[in-house]
This record gives sequence, C-alpha cells and structure tokens, in this order.
Amino acid sequence: MPGKKQQNTEYYVRGADGKVFGPVDMATLVEWAGDSRIEPSTSISRDQTTWIAAPLMPELGMTWLVETEPGTFYGPFSRSVVDGLLSAGTIAHETRLYELDGGKSSAERTRLRAEIDAKAAALADLEKRFADQAETTKKTMAFMEAKVAELTRSQLEANKAANAEREAEREEVFRTRERAEAAEARAVQAEAARDAIAKKLSVMETELADLKAQLEAVTKFTAPVVAEGSEAIQPEVVISDAPPPRTAAHFPGVGSSAGLAALEAAARRELASAKKHGISIGGIFGGKK
Repeated sequence: MPGKKQQNTEYYVRGADGKVFGPVDMATLVEWAGDSRIEPSTSISRDQTTWIAAPLMPELGMTWLVETEPGTFYGPFSRSVVDGLLSAGTIAHETRLYELDGGKSSAERTRLRAEIDAKAAALADLEKRFADQAETTKKTMAFMEAKVAELTRSQLEANKAANAEREAEREEVFRTRERAEAAEARAVQAEAARDAIAKKLSVMETELADLKAQLEAVTKFTAPVVAEGSEAIQPEVVISDAPPPRTAAHFPGVGSSAGLAALEAAARRELASAKKHGISIGGIFGGKK
C-alpha cells in the first residue's frame, strides 16, 4: 500500500577479499550460509557502513566449531556445512564438534569469538607481511637482474677489448716476423756481396802482382849503362800499390810475341836516348860506335 514501509530488509555481504555482494534478503543469507558461500570471515551490513561478522547473526545458525587438533578450531559454520564436510570426508567422524549455543556460556562464546578475531587479525597480518615480502623480493630480483645485465655488459666489453688486444699482438708478431725474415734475407745478400767483392779483390791483387813483376822485369832489362865521365840517365819509374786505372794498358805476358815486341821497342828507345847522350851500348839491339 502507498505510504507503508516494506517489511523485507536487504543485506549486503562483504567477503574476506573485500568484494561486496547484494543487496539480498535474509532468506538468501541463510541459504548462502548453508552452502558455504558465507564464511566465518564474512561481514554483513544493511547500509554498507556498519558491518558485523556473519557468525554473530543468530538467523544464519553459524554456531558450530570444528576442532581438528587439540586447541585448533575452524568455524563457526552452520550445521549443514559441518554435515557436508563429514559426508565428503573432509573431516573425520571422530573430529570434535562444538555448538556455541549448546550449553556454552556467553563468556565462552566471547572467548571463542575473540580467538576467531585474533586468528583473522593474525591472518591479515601474515597476508600483509607476505605482500610486503613479495614486494621486497620483487624489488631485489629487479635489482639483481639489472646488476647481472650490467656485469654481462661489462664482461662483453672486457672480452671485446681483450680480443682486440690479442689481435693487435698477433699483428705485431706477424710484422716482427716479416721484418726478421727481410733482415735475414738482406744479411744473406750482404754476405753474398761481400764474398763477390772479396773474390774481385783477390783477382785484382793477383793482377797487380803480375803488373809489378812485369814492371820490375822491364825496368831491369832497360836499365841504362853509365859511361865514364857521363851522368846516368834515370828513367822515371813510379811504383804504386794502387791498381791501374781502367783505361791503362796492361803489359802482355812475358814470353809472348807481343811482350817481346814491347820489350824490343822499349830497348830501342833506351838505345836512342843513350846515343843522343854519347853513350855506347853493345848488345843485340846496338853495335859498337
């Protein structure tokens, strides 16, 4: 009817993860509590401002605790949830069950609720610590990855520099070997040139000795005879250890026809010179004056 307030109240459900569902009526809340959609950590609110724990709503029947180990409790759940856990074998039939309203005092319910709240707070603290630790681990991993990348880059640069240095050393060794081989080749050439020069010098010394011997023979053969009262004519003879110039004529060998002709010509010149100075020379080339 117009102007009359509705009797059905709507509720909102907030899970442990902070997600909000609704609005729904009480019948839906009871159904959700019976099929485990509402958990002990779930909160209920009418205005999304004031929230209360779902087990504190008597309409939901979440009054059963499960003790899996001495002093370790889970819940509270509705009876249908506990029966479902027993049927599924999730909890053993020997597991102790406690009903909060089954002879328990309000003080005991308060203690259990405080224990539940403490465990929920501890769980939330653990989740926060885990999240903080995960964030710290994530930052540490990012730092280590950056450090590894930096070290890898430095190692690559060091390897590159070392390879370049080794390549330069190999190039220097190769060039040094080339220079050594070239120097050895030049040394061999110099040795061969020295041997050739030594041979030429030996030939020239032999030729010089022959020339000296020929000159001494000519000088001795053409020595002037000094007459009494007259001055001896000294032919100008120069003896030097230096080899004759290339344009100088060589004396023919003694004993050859050319050598005898040269000696005869020299002797005749000496005779002519002696006659000119009034000197009488006997022999095969001149007669008595």
